[in-house]
Amino acid sequence: MLSAAMVTLTLLVATLILYPLMKKGKDVERENSFKDKLDQLLLQKESSYLGLKELEFDYRIGKLSQQDYERLRSKLERTALSLLKEIDRLKQEKGREKEIEREIDQEIEKEVLRMRRMKNLGKDRKN
Repeated sequence: MLSAAMVTLTLLVATLILYPLMKKGKDVERENSFKDKLDQLLLQKESSYLGLKELEFDYRIGKLSQQDYERLRSKLERTALSLLKEIDRLKQEKGREKEIEREIDQEIEKEVLRMRRMKNLGKDRKN
């Protein structure tokens, strides 16, 4: 009986110690994934801007007709715009995640405070 209680207690303590470490690893992995996606989108955006500059240069020196220039410019602008929208969406999504985490933390703090008050009320009634 005593050994079963010790095993249970040991497992409980190990879980309490290891859970935050495992959770933190998942949070770091999720953060790295977000940063990788954002970095990739920012790189693509810069590439689109560079393409637009090169296109403008090629048109000015006469390498492209106006029709080709306008067609290619329109395509590059659409690409750049879609990248900007995706970057904004990703940043907003991250902001919403952080806001949800803050709200959850606040709810937990409220519940802990409520439980402490209840516990203190029980102690006061005994005395």
